[in-house]
Amino acid sequence: MTDTTSYFGKKELYAVILLAVISFFLFADQNLMAPNLTQIGNEFGFTPDERDVKLGGNISLVFWVLGGLVTLGIGYLTDLISRKTLFVIVIILGEIPCVLTGFARTYEELFWLRAATGIAIGGALPLTYSFIGDYFSHKNRAAAAGYIGLAQGLGVALGQLLAGAIGQAHGWRLPFIIVGIPNFLLILLFALTVKEPKRGITEESLSELIQEGKVYFARINWKYYRELFKIKTNIMVFLQGIPGTVPWGVFFIYLNDFYHIEKGYTVLDATNIVMAVGAGAILGGFIGGLIGNKVYNANPRYLPLLCGSTTLLGIIPMAVLLNFPPYQQTGTVMLPILIGFFTGFIVTITGPNVKAILLNVNTPETRGSIFSLFNLTDDLGKGFGPVIISLLIVAFGRQIAFNIANLFWLLCGILLLVMMATFPKDEARLRKILAERAKEIT
Repeated sequence: MTDTTSYFGKKELYAVILLAVISFFLFADQNLMAPNLTQIGNEFGFTPDERDVKLGGNISLVFWVLGGLVTLGIGYLTDLISRKTLFVIVIILGEIPCVLTGFARTYEELFWLRAATGIAIGGALPLTYSFIGDYFSHKNRAAAAGYIGLAQGLGVALGQLLAGAIGQAHGWRLPFIIVGIPNFLLILLFALTVKEPKRGITEESLSELIQEGKVYFARINWKYYRELFKIKTNIMVFLQGIPGTVPWGVFFIYLNDFYHIEKGYTVLDATNIVMAVGAGAILGGFIGGLIGNKVYNANPRYLPLLCGSTTLLGIIPMAVLLNFPPYQQTGTVMLPILIGFFTGFIVTITGPNVKAILLNVNTPETRGSIFSLFNLTDDLGKGFGPVIISLLIVAFGRQIAFNIANLFWLLCGILLLVMMATFPKDEARLRKILAERAKEIT
């Protein structure tokens, strides 16, 4: 994944691998509640509706929205101070409440510990992709984002599998302790061994100058921050992010319990179906990044076309999965597993490519800030999505509510297709800006 403009050797490869492993354990926490939603609800004395609203809706809301709000400040700091130091602080502050979740005695404690844990995921994202922007050139960022997405997806899937496998025998608390502890050791290793990349070193017009010892002088300020909202591709990415994340609330908050309670599958079988979605998502995100690289290098306009068309296509298998007959009628778990896998694969092709699009239209000193804004819109969808779905459940029941959520991908896909017009122009604008700054450095 290297080219002549990538300042990428063994030390950089080591740093990216370590970032990926830390991301794996960080994201493993994300859906640990889902397989044992009913067990947690019973422990705290909730009715089924209270379970869906308080555990599926309210906690998801505070987890994602608080993390999204905190990431705005972290994203801005990412473009001002040492990213390495900031990354270490964010991970430690997020993993402490993750471990403590395993000892929550009341719903209120559970609520606020999950809220605090959201800070780590929200804060780590702009830092991670700011690193990626300075480890890879524009020709390889889609694939690089695919590798990071692979680690994140594996974390989500295996964390949920862990919770489903041991939750029934050992309780819902133990998984939080198991996935939280490793990152304390990994972040110490990161602090001691990783060297931060120089900003702008992978840009074509800046690479040779920076390697010669010149310094890329630009840093984020309020003027640059405001100009982020003038870039049309940024606006399209923000707008598609909120509806695009809502259907995932069905998969990773409700689907496990839905297939167990409403469709008569065992907890393990229901977990395997959700795991199939996760496995498809992992593979789709990874392969999607590799495909995106080839598509982008053929014609940049094809990258948003790939994103939009696959998002729209994903509506069909998800509808089949949601309306699949109960186990008593079919007696099969293999078919919904295959449908779930295909759904996850198709809809996650977009993920790494949207991140590459953002990296390719924003300057090095604004990438932390732009990813914090992207993360906020993403988290608003993840946070408010389950709340909206929980209200729809109370009004119409789970089946109708989930089918309504699926249609949010329709709006998302259309907005992605609009970027076919904005992306090439905004990318050309960025290259012009960096060429001018290269002259100033010289």
